[in-house]
Amino acid sequence: MGKTLKISLFAALFAAFALVSCSNSFEGFQTSDNMLSLTTFNAKMTDDLAFKVKRFKKMKDVFAENDSEILCIQEIYGDKNLDQVRNMLKNTYGYDYALYAKTTNEDEDLEFTEAQTIPASCTMEDLAPIMSCVMTNCPDYDAACIVQNCWQSFLELSGECRNCMLGNGVEAIANGNYQEILETCMQDTKIPAKKLEYEFDGNSGVLLASKLPMSNKQAVKLRSFGRMRSAVAANVEKDGIGKIQIICTGLSPLSETEYDGFGESWEDEQMTQVEQILAIPVGDDVVQRVILGDFDGNTAAGSMREHNPAPVALLEENGWYDPYFDVEPKEELDCTLCPENPFVSDEAQESVPNHIFFMERKGYEFSSSRIFLNEFTIFNDKQQTKTRFSVSDRYGITAVMKVE
Repeated sequence: MGKTLKISLFAALFAAFALVSCSNSFEGFQTSDNMLSLTTFNAKMTDDLAFKVKRFKKMKDVFAENDSEILCIQEIYGDKNLDQVRNMLKNTYGYDYALYAKTTNEDEDLEFTEAQTIPASCTMEDLAPIMSCVMTNCPDYDAACIVQNCWQSFLELSGECRNCMLGNGVEAIANGNYQEILETCMQDTKIPAKKLEYEFDGNSGVLLASKLPMSNKQAVKLRSFGRMRSAVAANVEKDGIGKIQIICTGLSPLSETEYDGFGESWEDEQMTQVEQILAIPVGDDVVQRVILGDFDGNTAAGSMREHNPAPVALLEENGWYDPYFDVEPKEELDCTLCPENPFVSDEAQESVPNHIFFMERKGYEFSSSRIFLNEFTIFNDKQQTKTRFSVSDRYGITAVMKVE
C-alpha cells in the first residue's frame, strides 16, 4: 500500500487532523503523547483459504506496512502459530507486550449442558377418556368415527398432550396401535449432557499486541460453536491521554453450517457475544475504551451497502463510535471484504466487517483508513505461470485518536 510513508509529526498532524476532525483516510503518522494509533486485521490463517503456509510466510511483509501502537489480530489458530507471530512482532516491530488466551477443549470452564429429562406430554390419566371413547364408539378404529364421536375428548386434553396426540396419537389410534401412543406421548425424553468440542483443539486465535505496557489483563470466552471465540482486554496508558482500555475480539460469522450450539441460531450467538463483550469490567480511572476486531457486518454508509448490521447496530446503540464510517460527502467508503481480493468471490457484496469502535467522542479527533492491501504473486518458472494471492480475504483498518 502506498500510503504508509512516515512523515514529520507536524505534517502528520496537519494531514490527519487540521482540516477535518473525522475522515476515513490519512497519509501516515508519527505518534505523540496525545495520540493513540490502532490497527485490526483478520489474518484468516485457516484452511478455509488456500495456501495457508505460503500466506503465513508473507505476514512479516504485511506487518511492515503498520506503524500502530496497538495491533489486534484474529484467526491465528494454534499456540505455535500465535507464538511465532508474537515473536516476530516483538523482535522486528517493537511490540514488546502481547496478550492472548490459551484456550483448549480440555478447559473445565467451557460451556456445557446438564443432562435433563423432559416429562412425557401425556399421562395415562390424560388419555383414559379418549381411549375409552374410541373403544366404546369406534371398535373398528375408523378415523372418521373417532373424529365425530371423540373430538371433545381431544379438546379437553392439555395443550402439550393434545399437540402430541394430533402429531402422533390419532393415526396410532386409527391403526389400533396403542403401543405407539405409549412410545410417543407417554414416555419421558432423556437428553444427555453436552459439552462442545471446538476446532483447532479449542484455540481462540486472537492476539493483542502493544508497544505500550499493558495492565489489568482480562480474557473472556465468548459463547461459540464450531470455533472458540474470545475477547482479550488490557489497559494501556499515555501521559497526554490517560488510561485506555483496549478490547480485541472476533465474532462468530453467520454460516450456512447447521447451528448446534447453545444459542438459538448463529445470529443469536453473535448478539450474545456482543453482550458479553459489553459486560467486560472497566476501571473508574479509564478515560477511553476501544473495541476492535472482526464483527462480520456493517451498517450502510456512503456507497457501502448494509450487510448483517445487527452486531454493529447493537454496539452503536450502546454509544460506540466507528470513525471509519464517518466519511465526507461524495466520498466512497473503501471495503475491507472486497471482490477484487483474490480470495473473495466476484459475486461477493462489498462490506466492512472489520471495526475499531471508541466509547468516548467528546474531546477527541479521529481518523481511520484501510490498510494491508496484502496481495502477492507466486511465479512458477517451470510452467511459466503467475498467480495472484492475498494474505487474507480481509484487509485491515487503522484508526488514530488524538486528544483535542
